Amino acid sequence: MKIKYDKLINYYILIPLPLAFLLEFYIGGIRYNFHPLNIMGQIAGFLEKIFYHISNSFFSGALFNIFTILIIGTVFAGIDFIAIKISIFLFYFFSIFILLSFLSAGGLKHESIKIYRLLKANDIDGARKNLRSLAGRDSNNLDISEISRSVVESVAENTGDGIGSVIFYFTAGLIIGFFALTFIKTTEILVAFGIIGAVIYKTANLLDSMVGYRNAKYEKFGKFSARLDDALNYIPFRITAYVMLLSVFILNIISNKYHNKGGFKSWFKFRKSHPSPNGGQLESIMAGALHIKLGGTNLYGGVESKRPIMGFENYGRANENSIISAVRIMELTSAILVIFYTLVIALIFANF
Repeated sequence: MKIKYDKLINYYILIPLPLAFLLEFYIGGIRYNFHPLNIMGQIAGFLEKIFYHISNSFFSGALFNIFTILIIGTVFAGIDFIAIKISIFLFYFFSIFILLSFLSAGGLKHESIKIYRLLKANDIDGARKNLRSLAGRDSNNLDISEISRSVVESVAENTGDGIGSVIFYFTAGLIIGFFALTFIKTTEILVAFGIIGAVIYKTANLLDSMVGYRNAKYEKFGKFSARLDDALNYIPFRITAYVMLLSVFILNIISNKYHNKGGFKSWFKFRKSHPSPNGGQLESIMAGALHIKLGGTNLYGGVESKRPIMGFENYGRANENSIISAVRIMELTSAILVIFYTLVIALIFANF
């Protein structure tokens, strides 16, 4: 069968990403029982019990990770193909729904500003309580500065794995779909690959958040999940870092609250200071752009975790205003990423 693209499919390829981003940006943060991430978490939790019971080993953890990704990927791929067989409009709706469920710009903004307002109202206990929705660290004894630092660090990290990496793997899936058409002569393959790419990434990221810890329980079992998440985030985090540097440069023109030279110098010096091979990419830029120190000592389940300080000696401590500035950087970075990847898709499609 000769491959033929109709106008609806042409437009479809470019619409899901910007539309999903805009919808999530304005309604993000809403969680419900049938939220895709909840369903994925339930499937993963069920499979974890099975594989952990078999063996608390690296091999068993690796099998758990691979099998879970295959199961969840197959479920979503199946829904993809059923939807597109019924109606292109149904598939369009499903794709937008999945993408906006995976993106986190709106939810991140909503939760961060909520904490900012609580701090402004001097409701420290309320801010500590709400911080748990953003960061896994113990928050019971944190002061205003430490709460603000935690929020800024969470905004930086989630700009990477909650926005940049999701968009990257959606785009990568579409690109693979373009080339897959050479072998599989059906346009349905093209429109499904982007969603499958995002699902695979988000599943791997979810598994890292579940078992990717260095503790007695998950040291061996979760090691594969942690390493896979690091590998998958390696390229998209660096692309996101370059875009964040551009965003700080633009914001510096608009307001003296942002320091593009500080962002670049801090990124250049401290990007490898984070225990994670990727986490320092974005946190170091935030530290320099806002002239604040990030990193230091955190508590997780009562266990102390020390990280190198990111930021130069003359930088101060974070405060509630740092939260708003970090959110603005995240917003602009996210918008530029969406525009950039949409243009990449358009250019590849135009020359296919």
